[in-house]
Amino acid sequence: MPHHLAIETALSTPRMGTYVAATTQVPSLPGAVALYTWNAQVSAAFMHPLHLCEVVIRNAVSEALSASYGPRWPWDNGFLLSLPHPANSKGLRLRDTVTAAAAKAEFARLPGSLASTDKAIAEMSFAFWEAMFTQRHDAGLWAARILTLFPNAPSRFTFYQLRSRIYGHLRTLRKLRNRIAHHEPIFARPLGKEFLIIDELIRFRCIRTADWMMRTQEVQRLLRMRPA
Repeated sequence: MPHHLAIETALSTPRMGTYVAATTQVPSLPGAVALYTWNAQVSAAFMHPLHLCEVVIRNAVSEALSASYGPRWPWDNGFLLSLPHPANSKGLRLRDTVTAAAAKAEFARLPGSLASTDKAIAEMSFAFWEAMFTQRHDAGLWAARILTLFPNAPSRFTFYQLRSRIYGHLRTLRKLRNRIAHHEPIFARPLGKEFLIIDELIRFRCIRTADWMMRTQEVQRLLRMRPA
């Protein structure tokens, strides 16, 4: 069996069909395999900046929540009551997310010690951090704190504009991240713009971390190498 045909058979004709339709090379199957290879490589490369962005954002949210509800906010009833119930507009059960994360932290704690807030944070999804930037939390979290927590955001932004911008960016990145996690094509997305969104979010919080990310990432190099 020819090399490219063997790959198509292993990955499935319907899966490869998306890449065959997108390539301009003739014959199309070698071009589709080259595009598939590039899509997998750039997907892997995105995980490094996405990882840094998520950790930076969730730490900022945790700092805001700690200021409002105390350092053990995952166990604070006032915080749980501030969340929509039973689910938000996207069907995400935020209270369940927090209580499940807190339960896992309790399970992992050492005897005689308190469960770790950091452990609970690590168990929460990207969608949870995105949901913390909805308008619902303006009064409780962001009005008094967001400009301090993201000190490098443009000074022209009001707290509302900044919170809304971060929310929109996280919504975009969640969709990108989900496609990558499910091994779906991302080549048709505006990847250059989405990479700059990641940089902007990190830079709003910490310029040095953003600069470090830029020095160590491989996304931009791969974007320049996209096959036809």
